[in-house]
Parts: sequence; structure tokens; C-alpha cells
Amino acid sequence: MCWQAAPQERSDHGCTAGLDAMTSQQAVSYWLMPCLQAHDDFEALSKQACRGLQGCTLPPHITLYSDHLENAANAVDRLSQVAEGCKPVELSPTAIEAGSLFTKSLILHFAAGDELIHWFMQLRRQSPNRLDYQLKPHLSLLYSSETLSAKQAIATQLQLPAPALFNRLSVVVHPLTINTDADIAAVTTLHEHKLE
Repeated sequence: MCWQAAPQERSDHGCTAGLDAMTSQQAVSYWLMPCLQAHDDFEALSKQACRGLQGCTLPPHITLYSDHLENAANAVDRLSQVAEGCKPVELSPTAIEAGSLFTKSLILHFAAGDELIHWFMQLRRQSPNRLDYQLKPHLSLLYSSETLSAKQAIATQLQLPAPALFNRLSVVVHPLTINTDADIAAVTTLHEHKLE
């Protein structure tokens, strides 16, 4: 059985006062998120995985970049700058893989196309880059502490989905290390930008 952690929403209605109180024990991540139809398709795939494993999920996303959280207001500004003039992008999944790391328990790989590399490079140039994040595009279907063999068995049962449209960028904060369900539950959305 799985549960889904919905990232907490900021309730400051766009005001950034108080955002700087977040500590350096947190990280900031920039997510590329699918359109509604693809979102539902990925969630259905996650639910299939949850039938055989214990774990949790987050809304479907591909992490474009992660770093230490220095200043939440700057992170929101950075997202807005990167999103300006960007269009939705269609991505094709390449493989489903199980891994031993909690954050890569069951993932869907994507090729790093030109758009993703461009967004990654922009974010890296504008960020402190202390985590040395590497772009390896994937969408986590499940976060689980179960054995690798159990996760691999489920991975072989899942069908690779069709290409999907991604049309939103989001900036989230979360614990610097993610090893438990509680860490997943602590993910907080700062801002989301729709790509037109």
C-alpha cells in the first residue's frame, strides 16, 4: 500500500516575506511537471507499482536541478526567469528501472533533450551549485524502502508509457537529504509556472 504526499502549498499569496527564514538544512529543487492527461497516466502507473510495494509518491515530476536553499525568494525569481518564453515540451520515456536508493526506488528514465539541458544549464549558472547536481532525467514512480529484488519484480510488470507533454515548472523546498516517508511529506511548493 502506498500513500501520496501532496507538496504543501505556501499560503503567503505571492508575498516572499518570511521565506528567508528557511534554513540551509533544506534544498531547493526545480521540477518539470506533466500536463493533466500525462499526470493522470503517470499516477496510474504509480498506483500499479503500489499494488505490490509499500511506499509513497509525489506528484509526477522530473527534477531539472537541485541545490542548497540559500534564499526562497531568489529561488522563485530564478524559476520565473528560466520559465520566461519557454514552451511545453514532449518527452519520451526510455526505460523503467528499480534502484536501491530510496529516491530512485522505481523510476522512469527520459532522454536529456536540448530543452532539458538548456533549463538545467540556466539553473546551474544562476545557483550556488554546492550540491553539484547532475541532470539524469527521471520521474520517480515510487519511493520505497523495500528490497531491491521486490522493486525489480514490480518494474518488470510495468509497461513503458507513451510520450508525454510537460507544461509546468515548479520550485519546491525539501530536506537536504531524502531517506524516509517523512522527508517526502516535508516537500513544500513555493511557486508553479505554466508554460504556454
